[in-house]
Amino acid sequence: MITQIVGSFMPKTIECLKDDIARIKTHEDDFDILEIRIDAIKNVTAQHIECILRQLKEASIHCEKLITFRTEQQGGESGITEEAYWSLMRELADMKDVTYIDIEWDRTLNRKQLVNELQSKGIQVVISYHNFEETPQLEVLKKTYYYMSQWGGTHLKIAVMPHTKNDVITLLQVVSEANDALQQWVTGISMSKLGVVSRTAQQTFGGALTYGSIQEGVAPGQLNVKKLKSAMALYQ
Repeated sequence: MITQIVGSFMPKTIECLKDDIARIKTHEDDFDILEIRIDAIKNVTAQHIECILRQLKEASIHCEKLITFRTEQQGGESGITEEAYWSLMRELADMKDVTYIDIEWDRTLNRKQLVNELQSKGIQVVISYHNFEETPQLEVLKKTYYYMSQWGGTHLKIAVMPHTKNDVITLLQVVSEANDALQQWVTGISMSKLGVVSRTAQQTFGGALTYGSIQEGVAPGQLNVKKLKSAMALYQ
């Protein structure tokens, strides 16, 4: 298994995407999956996403696409009700140019049915959890991967904030163990500059995806996809 690079793109509007699309074209050889972060678009609708997808298609950008709405609770730009979240995800799953959809995991929510619905439509689901405050203890992270796996999905992604070098080691250890123990593909990212090695050496520890930026970084410590690809080659 070769770790795939996800190039993150976060438009703030569906207008004037010409420069952004040109930048994506420039980096087409540097990533495998294009992530479209949609939470920065004010009052985003499925029609907005269809417009973006249409513009990408017209620019002959045909790579696999991951749609992500990152909520405020997990570091995103916008709030959304649970009902609206489900409705938007269902509409996204009906779009033929969408390969992956990110579904946030939260221990207070149950989105297993939503994951099942999306998968029944042929969507590959990335179940994700983000902690911008800390890196939980090893056993807590193991249990988190396990609970996430109960929702199904194709990929399980955890991103946490390190405060020490040992926090980074903890994250990489749990990725390695989860990769051996679970049926789904796993990804684990230690954010900020301290955790950059988790992005570049993801494959060494069994991680399936790593995320890089196409514009400015959309997460702490995120590298440009070209620089990320170059660094990853050192581990292969």
